[in-house]
Amino acid sequence: MKDRIHVGNAAVDAHVDSGWLPGHFKPADDVRHSDDVEIKWGVHPPGDRVVFHGTGHSWEAVEESVVLSIRWPSIPGYAVPEQAQQ
Repeated sequence: MKDRIHVGNAAVDAHVDSGWLPGHFKPADDVRHSDDVEIKWGVHPPGDRVVFHGTGHSWEAVEESVVLSIRWPSIPGYAVPEQAQQ
């Protein structure tokens, strides 16, 4: 495999896939395609709250915040089960 590098601006590129940069959802021939990791870039204004139903890591931005979320592996179709979201 030929090594490739992607150069970009996360603040600009993140708008394409709801903040997600590399992951399984990128085309297979894109250097950002990965089955191993997903990375999300988000800018949150003061008072913005993120609630993850079914997990214990919800949060609120007390000032403007840049949040980098990483999850692995990158699993196509993965979502928190519907019952856990209630």
